[in-house]
Amino acid sequence: MMKIGFLVDNLGASQLSYYLGRNVNNYLEENPSSDIVCYYDSFERNCVNNNFATINMIEAWNQSGAMIATSENTANKLASFIGTRNKFFYIWDIVYYLKRFSGRKYVDTFTTDSIYSNKDLKLICRSKSHAEIIKNNFNREVEYIVDNLNIHQIVEVIGNELK
Repeated sequence: MMKIGFLVDNLGASQLSYYLGRNVNNYLEENPSSDIVCYYDSFERNCVNNNFATINMIEAWNQSGAMIATSENTANKLASFIGTRNKFFYIWDIVYYLKRFSGRKYVDTFTTDSIYSNKDLKLICRSKSHAEIIKNNFNREVEYIVDNLNIHQIVEVIGNELK
């Protein structure tokens, strides 16, 4: 049985929440013995009826299965979890990239202590273009590319890391 935890900022209306809810629901229909929990940082009304547990992130710090952060915020929190050994950062959006090119002057995410440089987190990108941005800006290879939170591929990634 695979135990997976997803860390999200919230489950409100967004592409991330939609794909997470839809894909996990479909995966659990095929694999009902799997244990998948979604931990949110702030509560919002779900955009999808989730057929899996959703719990406040304060409960995630001692989760023993693989944990997957989905934002810079949740990745920073995951990096501090001492009980979790298999830590992943699924890069859904390139936030620092969007900030930089939207006309705002944010440079804090370009520092060497950026969460993108944290070697304790295995990186998963949503696309090859995201992986290239990480490689070019942080000199770090992205280990895996998984489009739109494909749970079957994520389970495969976790299985590869557990070997």
